[in-house]
Amino acid sequence: MLCKNIPLNKTAYVETYILNNTKEYNVGKKKPLVLVIPGGGFTFTSDREAEPIALRFNAIGCHAAILWYTVMDQVMNVPRNGLIECMQAVAYFRAHADEYLIDPKNIIVCGFSAGGNIALNAATQWQEAWLDAPTNTTPEQRRVDLCIDCYGGVQFNAAKPGERQGFATELLMTPMTVNERWFGVDDPTLEQVKAMNPIYHIDPNYCPPMFIWHTGEDQLVPVEQALDLATALCKAKVPFELVVYEKGEHGLANADRTTARKDSHFNRHVGKWFDQCAEWLAPYIDYPENLYGLQAKGVPTSGVRD
Repeated sequence: MLCKNIPLNKTAYVETYILNNTKEYNVGKKKPLVLVIPGGGFTFTSDREAEPIALRFNAIGCHAAILWYTVMDQVMNVPRNGLIECMQAVAYFRAHADEYLIDPKNIIVCGFSAGGNIALNAATQWQEAWLDAPTNTTPEQRRVDLCIDCYGGVQFNAAKPGERQGFATELLMTPMTVNERWFGVDDPTLEQVKAMNPIYHIDPNYCPPMFIWHTGEDQLVPVEQALDLATALCKAKVPFELVVYEKGEHGLANADRTTARKDSHFNRHVGKWFDQCAEWLAPYIDYPENLYGLQAKGVPTSGVRD
């Protein structure tokens, strides 16, 4: 496996989990890449929603990478900046698809909580012209092919001007207000609020298929947000799969011992989300002409066992 850190700027980077190209199976096969985007309330990036998730995608034959986007109030409007960094990462992997044996038609974003907001904005806004200049890319370079939303924030409302309370505020480096952190200004307009709420940007001409999962007991991101997202996708005729689990708190990650730090992080039923996601993913990534690599195309692979 190729593990390396690729800087995007002074405060953000991507960490790769690129599978090896063996001489025995899937020879020369270009594999999907899943860009994992951890949550953390836009104040930190959660380890629980990073490497353990990347490794699970590796286990089903996908390359993976983690987007460690800029947090801790090092920039204003963290979600917008995170979207820019996400788009830069997607464009980087598409540009290096041959080098890393990445299938350029299967670059997938998978976000959790705040990272889910970034993933959803990437999936719904990658074609927007305003991203050209700050990312130094074209829409085709930063195209998102599939989106996996894990209890992501779909609709953020403005706080009262001057409000400084927020999630994990003890980690913050500056006395930025909640609105400055989320929207870039302390008293945002309705348009500025809508700009970072993906539900307002669903266009069937660009929006990719989505897998969405949530829990009914989530107290940080209400399950209604997932239901509203699914309704909007349905109205736009964008393919999606929605799974809502009755029990379970916010931030369950894998919901098993690999990501638990307390008893309530164990939830056997919610832990099935990844297998359900993998089943949803299979028809999109397992297409005949790319199923077995070079052997499927009749290219000789000397010294390789059948």
